[in-house]
Amino acid sequence: MLFRSIIAEYERKFKHDIVANIHAFSDLCPSARPFIHLAATSNFINDNLDLIRIKSSLEYFHHRISLLFTSLGVRATDKEIIDLPTIAYTHFQRAQLITMGKRFTSWNQDIYTDLLDLRSILDHRLGFRGVKGAVGSEDALLQLFHGDHDKCDQLNQRLATIYGFDTLFTITTQTYSRKIDVSIFQWMSNLCQSIYKMMNDIRLLASHGEITEYFDQEHQVGSSAMPYKRNPMTCERICSLCRYVINQENTIKQTYMNQWLERTLDDSAIKRILYPDCFMLLEYIVEQSIYIVSSFVIHKDTIHKHVVEHFPNILCEEIIRQGVEFGHDRQKIHQCLRKLMGQGSETSTPSIFSFFVNSMMISSPKNTWKTKEEESVDDSTSSSGNGNSEIEIESWWEDDDDSETKFIIKLIKEKKISIDPKDYIGRCKEQVTLFAKSCV
Repeated sequence: MLFRSIIAEYERKFKHDIVANIHAFSDLCPSARPFIHLAATSNFINDNLDLIRIKSSLEYFHHRISLLFTSLGVRATDKEIIDLPTIAYTHFQRAQLITMGKRFTSWNQDIYTDLLDLRSILDHRLGFRGVKGAVGSEDALLQLFHGDHDKCDQLNQRLATIYGFDTLFTITTQTYSRKIDVSIFQWMSNLCQSIYKMMNDIRLLASHGEITEYFDQEHQVGSSAMPYKRNPMTCERICSLCRYVINQENTIKQTYMNQWLERTLDDSAIKRILYPDCFMLLEYIVEQSIYIVSSFVIHKDTIHKHVVEHFPNILCEEIIRQGVEFGHDRQKIHQCLRKLMGQGSETSTPSIFSFFVNSMMISSPKNTWKTKEEESVDDSTSSSGNGNSEIEIESWWEDDDDSETKFIIKLIKEKKISIDPKDYIGRCKEQVTLFAKSCV
């Protein structure tokens, strides 16, 4: 504390942090006073120290983001999740089926891209400044070594090795190029974009009751006003902080552009704010993301209920495919399906077609992942049959003269088309497995 107070006193006098340190260390080591800071410049200290801290921080982030990637991969490849059918959304409207494992892997693929970019920065772009002199020419160092260029290289390489750097910047001005800072903040922005996308998707799915943050029933409170609520507060907090980090990318770009010629002080003050703030925020963002990914609850019954409700729409693609194989006109089948499903109707009442398909799904022996509600429906209809829907579908079929309509109803009624959702997830499971293997 005493030594720090001496430095602070000198800094008040000289209005220069490095000069203050030079005088304080000269007082501490009087015999070294004649040559302390010889052939050096302020940024020999500032830039090299910043690079050491940046490298250490990025290596820490690589470790933690690898854990995030692994945790999400474990959830995606879980045997109950990898092929769990769920509704995909385009334009935030229900589309075809994918699996929960595929959705998790879509998020994880972006995290993997960010990991590769970070590895590239650490291995190929982040270097050590070394001893380059006041404008990067190494003139003072060369004079100290009496024109021996090899000794200049050996000293710089030795310093880089001591501080754990494999790469040494050949070209610097008074500073290392602030383009390096731009690439690091671009990477932080990219990572936060990936995490924001994932957390935002979880928030959307939470509104449907399909995925929710872990909730401590005994102690946690979701809302001070509404006791029934379980708001995705951690995901919301992560998104909020991600926006801050993302927006600092523009600030560091402005800093780089305003480095006149060999250097101005435009970067000094803002860097001392940006790096600590964004690194601390990013640590919190990553740690909370690991917690969310490791603990969020997947509500399989709710997911299945939504799949069953939407399943008549899922069948359309397969009906069209089979219709074309049997010689029917693709456009006519498409038009018939729109009519049968009541598209364009002002009423929101489900069509007979939808009712019939849903009834078949619930009662089908192939439906091995029924909800408790569906099991109860199945028990109540097993003895009496499903007569009403059979009568209605038969009447509807007989009254319609359209050959495409008759084909569609016959296809479903004679069960020539699968009503198992897992038959409509394509290669989702295989894609997840291939991705997991390729990223090992």
